[in-house]
Amino acid sequence: MPRIYFYIARKFWGPFLFALGVFAALVVLGDTFEKLKTLNNGYSTLGAVLSYSLATFPNWLATIMPVACLLGAISVISEMVANGEWTACVAGGFSPKQLFIPVVVCILLVTGLTMLMQEFVVPPLNIKAETIYYTKIKPQEGFNLQTEYDVAMKISPRQMLYAKKVDLSAGKMEEISLDTYDSVWNISNQIVATSMTWDEDRHAWTFQDGTKRTFVDKMDTQEEHFDLADSPVSTAPADMSVNRTESKLLSIRDLSKRIRFFKQSGLAYYEAETARQAKLATPFVTLIMCLLGIPFAISMRRKSKILNILASMVIAFTFWWLISMFTSIGENGYINPFLAGWGPVIVFGIKRAGKGRNFRPGCVGTVATGRRKRRTPGGPA
Repeated sequence: MPRIYFYIARKFWGPFLFALGVFAALVVLGDTFEKLKTLNNGYSTLGAVLSYSLATFPNWLATIMPVACLLGAISVISEMVANGEWTACVAGGFSPKQLFIPVVVCILLVTGLTMLMQEFVVPPLNIKAETIYYTKIKPQEGFNLQTEYDVAMKISPRQMLYAKKVDLSAGKMEEISLDTYDSVWNISNQIVATSMTWDEDRHAWTFQDGTKRTFVDKMDTQEEHFDLADSPVSTAPADMSVNRTESKLLSIRDLSKRIRFFKQSGLAYYEAETARQAKLATPFVTLIMCLLGIPFAISMRRKSKILNILASMVIAFTFWWLISMFTSIGENGYINPFLAGWGPVIVFGIKRAGKGRNFRPGCVGTVATGRRKRRTPGGPA
C-alpha cells in the first residue's frame, strides 16, 4: 500500500478530532446551561443536571460525528491542494479517486463506530437520561418509561384489547377490556377485568376479577363473573413495545421489535419504521455528505480553516434539513417509510453521481496551481 495513503489518513484525524471536540463541547455546554435554569424549581440539583449531561453526551457525540467527518475530509484535501501536495501526487501518477481512498476508509471507520454507539451505547444512556430528567430535574409523579396509558392492540383479526395502564416491567395491565366482533363488526363478546398479569411459569396472561359478557342480541346480554380466567393474549411482555421512549432514541433491534408488535396489534408503525430506515441509511448519508464536500476543498486554492468550517456547516445543515423534512413526512404516513429514511441518500447520491461523471483528474492540477492555459492565436477563447 502506498505511503501516501497513510500520510493522508494521519492528516484526516487532526481536523476530525478538533471538530468533534469543539462541536460536542458547544452542544453539551449549551444543553447543560439550559438545564441549569431548572435549579430554582425546588427539585433539581447540580448533581442531577451534570448526570443528565453525562448520560446525553454519547448521543450528541454520535450526532456530531458526521459533521466532524465532513470537516476532516474537507480540511485534509484543501490543505494538500494549498501546499501543492495534491498536484505533486497527481503528477506522480495518482488519480484523484485513488487519493480519496484513505479519506473514505477513515470515514467508514468513524461511521462503523457511530453505528455501534447508536446500537449498544446510546439507547440505554438515553433511557437513563430521560429517567433522570423526569425524576430529578422536572419530576413527574409516577414516572416510569416502561408504563404507558390508554393502550389498544389487535389480538386477532376480530379481537381488540384495551388497557388503561400497561406496565411491562411488572408484567401487568390494568382496567382491561377485550372485545370480540362478528363478521359484520358487531360486538359479540366482551371481557372486562380489573387487571391482567403475566405468569412467567405458564408463559400466559391471566385475567383477574372480571366479567364476561355475551351479546345474544340487542335486547339480551348474558354476564358471568370470574376471579381468574385465561387470556387469549399470547405475546410476552418482553416482545411488546408500548413504552413512551421516542422511536429515534431506540436501537435498530428495539425498533424492529416495536414494528413487529405494532403490525401484529394493528397499530400505526410509520414513525418506528421511518426511524429504523433512517438509522440504516446513516453510513451512506455520512459518506455521500463527505464526497459532496470534497469538490469544495479542491476548489480552495488557499488554506482557510474558516472556509472549511463554513462549507462543512452549509453542507451539513442542508443534509439535516432534508433529513428532517423526509422524516416528518414519513412519520405521518404521507410517503413510504423506506423512502423517508433513504430519500436524502437517493437525492444527494444522484447529485454526486452526476458530478462524478463530469469530474476530470486534469482539472485538479489546474485548480491547485492556479495557472491559466495560454490561448494560441486563433484558438478558442
